[in-house]
Amino acid sequence: MAELKDVADQFVKDLTQMNIAGLMMAFTPDGMMKAMAMQAQMAANGGPQPATSSETTMLGQEGDDHVVDITLNSAAGAVVIGTRWRDVAGAWKCNDIAVKA
Repeated sequence: MAELKDVADQFVKDLTQMNIAGLMMAFTPDGMMKAMAMQAQMAANGGPQPATSSETTMLGQEGDDHVVDITLNSAAGAVVIGTRWRDVAGAWKCNDIAVKA
């Protein structure tokens, strides 16, 4: 199984490059529903700004989940996205995603 850090970094790359196919492979069904809700929330707030840089921060394990924060920097400022990852049949999958306040 790939290291979570590597998978999360690829997730950020897919996110910033709008690689929908890559992102869809990264989510559990619950995670996909939360991502769709987050996308609608961001669109209502003017839409996401193009990221100029990003940072992935591994925060540790909570129960079955591994918590990873993703910071996307843009001309409009930084946005922190909280994610929770699970080992699903030997592959890391994003089970939860939300913009942090």
